[in-house]
Amino acid sequence: MASGFEKLHFVRYSSVCGGAGLLLLLGLAMANKTMDTREGEDVILKCRFNEHYSDREYSYYWAQQSPNKYDNVAIKGDTFNPNYKIDYRPNQGIYDLQIFNVSYARDNGRFECRIKQIGSDNAIYEDYYNLTVLTPPQPPLIFPGSETTATEDKKQELTCSSVGGSPDPTISWYREGSTTPLAANLIYGGSRDMQTTSTLTIIPRREDDGAKFTCVVWNRAMPESQRLETVTTLSVRCGHGSSVLQRWN
Repeated sequence: MASGFEKLHFVRYSSVCGGAGLLLLLGLAMANKTMDTREGEDVILKCRFNEHYSDREYSYYWAQQSPNKYDNVAIKGDTFNPNYKIDYRPNQGIYDLQIFNVSYARDNGRFECRIKQIGSDNAIYEDYYNLTVLTPPQPPLIFPGSETTATEDKKQELTCSSVGGSPDPTISWYREGSTTPLAANLIYGGSRDMQTTSTLTIIPRREDDGAKFTCVVWNRAMPESQRLETVTTLSVRCGHGSSVLQRWN
């Protein structure tokens, strides 16, 4: 799935009558696209433009940005990795990056195609891809565990976590008997090596004793019909000012 937008530059000018106007400068187009792939696949990131820029007047390059790096991966027709290849035909408006044998460690991140006039820092054309190398998340874990002992009218946190996953998984909480997700605090891991967590905060009542809460995990690497789930059962105790907690019967 891809979504994009075009950005046009305007500058103000003054007419001979003293009025202000706008001059449209064509040529700079920007798009922000999302592309999903999997380990071992081949992909093509297309960088296409209507204007046919002269190779001698403009510089072309692809760069990759990730949380830990920003590197050029191609300049004009030359690439810096044997798994990358450039389709370099500027006179036809084509400057595509081909990636072979995709890997998460190398390729997951943002790719940028830029065309600049030689001697200038201003890009005359830019295109962006957010490349996601899909990886399913690991089965979720609940803390405190499959059985949660809580005290009546005292705040209790239930934390569900899932390690890995690309993109970061969504984590939803449900109470048994309801299809409405419960409000919870979701913190994304940010990478395949980190855990995403969702914390559900409840104030248990006597009638909540025995209630079951389900944590549901999913990301785009999984089939739409598949979910990873785990359940915790609530055991509510009361104190009524006593130092010895008694479980409701």
